Amino acid sequence: MSHSSSTTGSTMVELASLLATGLFLLGRGGSMLKNAATPTRIYTPDESAFPNAQIGYAPMTDSAYAQDSLLRYVELRWREVEPQEGAYAWDALDAQYGFRDLRARGIHLVVRFVCDVPGQESHMDIPDWLYAQTGDGSWYSTDYGKGYSPDYNNATFRAAHRRVLAALGEHFGNDGFVTYVELGSLGHWGEWHIKTGEGLVPMPGEAIRDEYVADYEAAFPTAKLPDETIRDQYATDYLNAFSNAKLLMRRPFNIAVSNRLGLYNDMTGHGKDTAEWLGWLQNGGWYGEEPNALAPMPAFWQSAPVGGEFTSSIPMKTMLRSQLSQTVELVQQSHMSFLGPKVAEETYRGGYNAVLKNLGYRLRVTQLTLTPGPGGTTVALTIRNDGNAPFYWDWSTNLYLEDAAGNTLCTLPLGLSLPELLPGQEQTVSVTLEGVRLSLSGKNSGQRLTLGIVDPMTGRDAVRFAMKTKIRNGRAVLI
Repeated sequence: MSHSSSTTGSTMVELASLLATGLFLLGRGGSMLKNAATPTRIYTPDESAFPNAQIGYAPMTDSAYAQDSLLRYVELRWREVEPQEGAYAWDALDAQYGFRDLRARGIHLVVRFVCDVPGQESHMDIPDWLYAQTGDGSWYSTDYGKGYSPDYNNATFRAAHRRVLAALGEHFGNDGFVTYVELGSLGHWGEWHIKTGEGLVPMPGEAIRDEYVADYEAAFPTAKLPDETIRDQYATDYLNAFSNAKLLMRRPFNIAVSNRLGLYNDMTGHGKDTAEWLGWLQNGGWYGEEPNALAPMPAFWQSAPVGGEFTSSIPMKTMLRSQLSQTVELVQQSHMSFLGPKVAEETYRGGYNAVLKNLGYRLRVTQLTLTPGPGGTTVALTIRNDGNAPFYWDWSTNLYLEDAAGNTLCTLPLGLSLPELLPGQEQTVSVTLEGVRLSLSGKNSGQRLTLGIVDPMTGRDAVRFAMKTKIRNGRAVLI
């Protein structure tokens, strides 16, 4: 079906009919407006909520709320990673968390490496061998729970930490399986705070930081880090270990600015605490007794991701029902891409979907234009991001020519920069199908044109476009 763009001799009735037909087609998922030179199809946005590659909910691997989420959260305790010095329990970890199966299904990981997780019973989350070499931390029983808080100042501890991070990076960091690394290690739950008021060994202080400036210069001679600290050393360990992952810190420390790291907020849904977190992003602020430890980074989300999890201090029913509008607004203001391991409960389906829809990017094709030429057909696509964050990976975006059976006849990479496609922006890209004649009428000898974004871990098209069109093998059907 087509309409000429010429209106010579047309009556007002004919124009009204044309307009009505176009609106009808638009409501069905696309319209065709074409003239002899540039046939164009307009695509209708898909307003529904759905999980997508690298964004959405990130429940624990064994969570009842995993459903169809494409991320999983894994908390790796040093004790389980390296039970014997220099011997890493990769096979045991794979059996425990099902890493092989997750990879095969195209599911990626959010990882946090931790040294101290308060619990109901007295225990230790660092290996026995490391405790024997250090042992200068604090056993505690507080309102957080019970456990052992290491002395992160200890030189032996820091050297061992650097080695285990390198091993984790070598094992997990090369194929894209680990998507996000939340910089844990320090403090309770790896959240970079210690309950020092209970007499525990505190986080590294200023006197020690000065001693580590020389350590940084010796270990990382090309790094130019402002005000090097022990915390910077841990951050740099992560930076070098996980070159293919996006790194996130709990607070906007100075190194987060200099190394363009992401951030995560484990109090998502809590109005007051999230407002404080957003205030750090705008103005910087204090960290303990340090007045300038946190730096402003209001626009960091344009190049580095935001994650976190729902707070446990507010009932899920409150966050997803009576305070849903506030919860969604906080997610939008934070430009979050994922939430986990505490995710929305599906019992509250409306709130579950409302939050999910506002996590990360929402890419769609707004229009496709065909320009026939002597050597083939030039296809121009306008792609828009309707989400709250960019797609942070430079994955390949391809246009495919397929036969009726779905076999790929031709693959044409598009010159599309996904990380640069910010919310509310669009890019137009074009390619030429040599020796191919296409039309929007559907008379293409059984051939179809599809669009996909390839996950390099699996080699499969993995991104769903937020537009009303058929999906075949992970690809959006354009024609």
